[in-house]
Amino acid sequence: MSDVYKLTVGDVMSTDLVTIDAADTVHDALQVMTENGVAALPVLDAEGHCIGMLSTTDFVEMTRDLESGLEALEQEDQLLFGQIVAQLAEGSGHQRVVDVMSDSVITARASDSLVSAASTMLDEGVHRLPVLDEEGRLVGILSTTDILEAFVRGGQS
Repeated sequence: MSDVYKLTVGDVMSTDLVTIDAADTVHDALQVMTENGVAALPVLDAEGHCIGMLSTTDFVEMTRDLESGLEALEQEDQLLFGQIVAQLAEGSGHQRVVDVMSDSVITARASDSLVSAASTMLDEGVHRLPVLDEEGRLVGILSTTDILEAFVRGGQS
C-alpha cells in the first residue's frame, strides 16, 4: 500500500494563507484574489475564525441573472460580455464580503486522514477545505491540487 494513504490533512495542506476579512468589500476581495492568483478566499471574523469562503463561484452566482440576457451574444461579442461582467463587479464592489460569501463551509482538521478529506470534497463538490484548529481558527487550506501533488509524490512529504 502506498504511503499516501497514511497521510493526514496536516501533512499536505497549504499554510501560506491568503484571507479576507468579513467586513472588507467585494472590490477588496477581487483585488486580493487577483494580486495573489487565487480563486477563493477564506473569510475571517475579527477573532480569526473562518466564517465563510468567497470564491469565483460566488461571483458567477452574482452574474447568473445576466446569463439569460447574454446567451444570445455571438462569439465575437465575448469582449462585450467581459466588459459587462467587469462593470457588474465594479458596481457590486461596495458590497461587503459577508453579504456575498458562502457561509456553509465544509472544513477539515489537520489530524483528519487525507483520504477522508478527499472523500468529503468529492461528496460535497468542493475544491478546497479550510483547515481549522480546535478553536475554529484557520491553520491551513487543503485543495485538490494539494491532494494531487501528494498522490504524484507517492506520499513522500
